[in-house]
Amino acid sequence: MKSLLSVQTLNQLSVIFAFALLAACGGGGSSDSNPPQITADRTGSVGIMLTDAPADPALFSSINATIERIELIGGDAGRIEIFNGPAETVDLLSLRHESMPFAFQDDVPEGTYCKIRLTLANPDGLELVLAEDGTSHYPRLPGNGKLDLQARGCFTLSAGDSITLQLDLDAGNSIHIVRRGNRDSFNFRPVVFVDVLDAEFTGRLVRLDGVISGVDRDTNSLLLCDAFPSDQSHDRDCITIFLGADSAFFDNIDAAYQGDARPLNELLNELNVGNVASVVGLYRSFDYPYEDLDIPSDAYPPSGECRVWLAGVEVIDQPDAGLCNELEASLPTDAVLIDDEGVIVRDHRPRMAIDGLAVEMGEFSQHEGEVASNADTPGFTMEAEPADLLSVELQSPTGFNGTRILAKNGTLLDYTAIIVPRLLQVDGVALAATDSFRAAVVIVDQSDSSSLAVAEGTVASLQTDGFILSPEAGTTPCGLVGDLVVNLADDVTVTTVTITDDTADVMPDGVLAAGQTVALNGVCEAGGLTADNLVIVDDQRL
Repeated sequence: MKSLLSVQTLNQLSVIFAFALLAACGGGGSSDSNPPQITADRTGSVGIMLTDAPADPALFSSINATIERIELIGGDAGRIEIFNGPAETVDLLSLRHESMPFAFQDDVPEGTYCKIRLTLANPDGLELVLAEDGTSHYPRLPGNGKLDLQARGCFTLSAGDSITLQLDLDAGNSIHIVRRGNRDSFNFRPVVFVDVLDAEFTGRLVRLDGVISGVDRDTNSLLLCDAFPSDQSHDRDCITIFLGADSAFFDNIDAAYQGDARPLNELLNELNVGNVASVVGLYRSFDYPYEDLDIPSDAYPPSGECRVWLAGVEVIDQPDAGLCNELEASLPTDAVLIDDEGVIVRDHRPRMAIDGLAVEMGEFSQHEGEVASNADTPGFTMEAEPADLLSVELQSPTGFNGTRILAKNGTLLDYTAIIVPRLLQVDGVALAATDSFRAAVVIVDQSDSSSLAVAEGTVASLQTDGFILSPEAGTTPCGLVGDLVVNLADDVTVTTVTITDDTADVMPDGVLAAGQTVALNGVCEAGGLTADNLVIVDDQRL
């Protein structure tokens, strides 16, 4: 199932294979034809989140992208690495409903940046696993895996500021299926949206997996560490999870519970420190900027020991040295652990803050599929993947929050949103005694997909409000045979993607002309299609 992409007018184009950077808080998003001088001693922080627009689950069981490097390019700084391996493989289909933090980098020189380079492993940096037979296919990558993402304007990072960028790797629209007789082959035409996560941003849910490393009843929060997939020794990997009235806690560690909801005050217990947890929530802020720790060498611990160093605390008031493993196990928030050479071996200064909607402690499994019967208060049934009728039990809020039923943007819903034939994802615990699935989180796709369409082909001729499309042979968009009337929506996004053997460039503009190859998303209308998103494809590869 494919979803519509976000859209803008022809002369106010966002980027598909690039950034759609909005005017951002904390140094993101302004355009400037004369970028400021970048000085190495004035720096900020940049973070990367990953998500994916839905691809067709009936076609692919996995779409694995192996990322080797992410760089900012612009100004006098040249290339600034945000991530530089070891390579990380991410199944994009696992991100259909949520975003995932990927990498964060401090010491990024202030200045104006106009491009980001995303490098995939070559030649096998994109693995397509077919649902039908489990076979893997590796489409040819443009530019030897180097994907240059051009910004609509330039975005500015100021000294001391932080920006978080969400990369929406739209796998469904990036993969072009070429039909040759009874066989299909696959071309890769990258489609990537990038948003700056600011106070105005309303996007997908965020999912974090990590270890509970601290609880704080005063701020009603917990510290989740080991929460990033990228293994960067210089990265802080802790996130503060704030809890509130909309939060719920589910336990599958204590033998007395089997995925049951429990009161939040039972989560904020020191006994839970060290337990593995998964958190579903909403991005709050990236407001913990990097702070240099001026640690004098005479304060280093003795050989073979470590020392906890607290941010903002005088040297004389810092804790004493001790055994490294014992100190690491109890390292508090806003502290680092240094070795006898002053090297930071553990960093508990949180990078970002999340408003937690559900905390699952212990092992929880996931099912994706389609609602088979409308929900009532006890539960519902769903057609899960692979084909299986699953009986789902909803937990009622008895004194504290039960099953969290959520839209993909984090809005709280009730059971009436679970209706046939909506797509959804359910987290929970299988109950052998009742042959049912006790739900902790249900994420509902509320979009009406019945009229959505994807089309590819050649522009036959232009019209006042659109054009005539000659669809690719063998396809019938909207069930119509022959040339298709395409109208452009008022807020249509148009982007030109130029692919060569050396690079893949996207220009945030485009002028339609007869004979061009185009790909589009839209809504079926009487006798044609209204396009919300249009990609002009200029594939010059030999």
